[in-house]
Amino acid sequence: MKGKMANLLLRSTLVSVLVLTAACTNQGNGNSTKPEDTGVTGNGEAVEAASKEPLGKIDPPIEVTAIRTVNSNLKFENGETIENNAWTKLYEEEFGIKIKYLWVSDPSQYDQKFNIAMASNKLADIMPVNGIQFNQLVEAGQLEDLTEALENYGTPKMKELLMKDGGLGIESATFDGKLLGLPVNPGSFDTAPLLWVRTDWLEKVGLPEPKTMDDVFKIAEAFVTQDPDGNDKNDTHGLGAAKDFYGLEPGLEGFFNGYHAYPKSWVEDESGQLVYGSIQPEMKQALAKLQEMYANGYIDREFGVKDKEKFIQTVNAGKLGMFYGADWSPLLFLDGKTLDPEMEWKPFHLPSIDDTAARPQTEYNIDQYYVVRKGMKHPEAAVKLLGAASHDWDREKYPLTDMNMNGDVEKWQYALLQAANPIQNVETYEYVSKAVEQQDESLLNLTSNPGQANFYKGINEFNNGDLNGWGFTRFFDAITVLYDYHTKDQFKMTSFISGPTQTMVEKEATLLKMELETFTKIVMGESSIDAFDEFVVNWKNLGGDTITSEVAKWKASK
Repeated sequence: MKGKMANLLLRSTLVSVLVLTAACTNQGNGNSTKPEDTGVTGNGEAVEAASKEPLGKIDPPIEVTAIRTVNSNLKFENGETIENNAWTKLYEEEFGIKIKYLWVSDPSQYDQKFNIAMASNKLADIMPVNGIQFNQLVEAGQLEDLTEALENYGTPKMKELLMKDGGLGIESATFDGKLLGLPVNPGSFDTAPLLWVRTDWLEKVGLPEPKTMDDVFKIAEAFVTQDPDGNDKNDTHGLGAAKDFYGLEPGLEGFFNGYHAYPKSWVEDESGQLVYGSIQPEMKQALAKLQEMYANGYIDREFGVKDKEKFIQTVNAGKLGMFYGADWSPLLFLDGKTLDPEMEWKPFHLPSIDDTAARPQTEYNIDQYYVVRKGMKHPEAAVKLLGAASHDWDREKYPLTDMNMNGDVEKWQYALLQAANPIQNVETYEYVSKAVEQQDESLLNLTSNPGQANFYKGINEFNNGDLNGWGFTRFFDAITVLYDYHTKDQFKMTSFISGPTQTMVEKEATLLKMELETFTKIVMGESSIDAFDEFVVNWKNLGGDTITSEVAKWKASK
């Protein structure tokens, strides 16, 4: 299968699963030119009567200003535009809410425009913002309290979605008892790393599946020294990595987690204080082992200059046997499976360096909020529109998520407010596993997640000998592993669940660059392992200690 089709499959599963997957790059940017609030909304008259029904219509209708981003590659058909489409029609006909975009920008233009709007206090009624902007608006006192609006106008389904993360998102958006934004939480489930291994190579070198870090070391060595591809050449790699060092395509977080180290994450120390994971002693131990493996040739020698695309090419060329990556990784390797049908990848729980089980780290994944400017007459409009995103509408009347034959017109992106299910793939596992076991497609929950059909179809195809279903079958295998972590509460989520602090905004990029450069040089042997200690001192002195104090202040406020 060609790369273009693989990308389409990946997009259709991870992104266009109805509007229940939020994407910051497609939402919420903005600036506005609204005059100072006069208590008048849209049509020039102060509107007092609003339907108390969550999905009810405001009568007389109101006009609501908004701002957002639209990617330059977003496509339309049949005369639709971002201002006039199935979603705006739904808003007007079902809710009595007419959207007026003050401006719509490319994501690259957003920050500059929004900063100007915020500084001049010219904000739209409804705005999707990221974590930094959200905190700035909170501190400036420019946001409307949505507590009563959510209580009175939130649909049961919307409230359920907002609480599926255990209240994490609502907590992050609440200040002094006031809900100042509607969080978009796609969940942390899919941010956890897994160990992927070519099991056909394992069989060729005669090694068992990995259960310990010692197994990982032996497998990496064997994949380099025992010619697993059988071409009588020394051209295979043991453990894969890429120049970004971290990430899921691939990344080394899973390796560090095997040493109970959690880079880029905030964890509690023995005293209960939050500390930065990348400067903890466990990191040094793991880095020393990576340095040893690289020196022995068991890690891809080119990882320091290899980007994600080059990494994928290495896998598809059949030259890599193991890496730490995402649950969706197999969808990137469809070309390789076509070239070599014997290629077989399997996901594993993270091996541990000792008898304590390794816990995969997960990210705080909330970086978008829907907010309402202070003084807006009808703050419930935002709640109603978010409720619209999770309601099952008549698709003939409102083709809200339809795609064209080419799969490149994604109408779900037209929605101003989008809902997210933080445990989407938890539910995917539960529904798909039952449907496959009983061979009953009606057991799928396609209303909340049409993407379940891809898994059901792919698994059945593969089980019946059709390799076209391989990608989704292995994707589902990975979800099964993550589901096990989920049910056992073994994910290790960062303990700092808020937008960036002020010093993070100012210095985090510089500190991270220093971290990546230092760690890469250590692994490649260009710096000694003692460079880690120097890095820790520099990190603290160059802003890290200040950030740690800010994080402690945040923790004390909770």
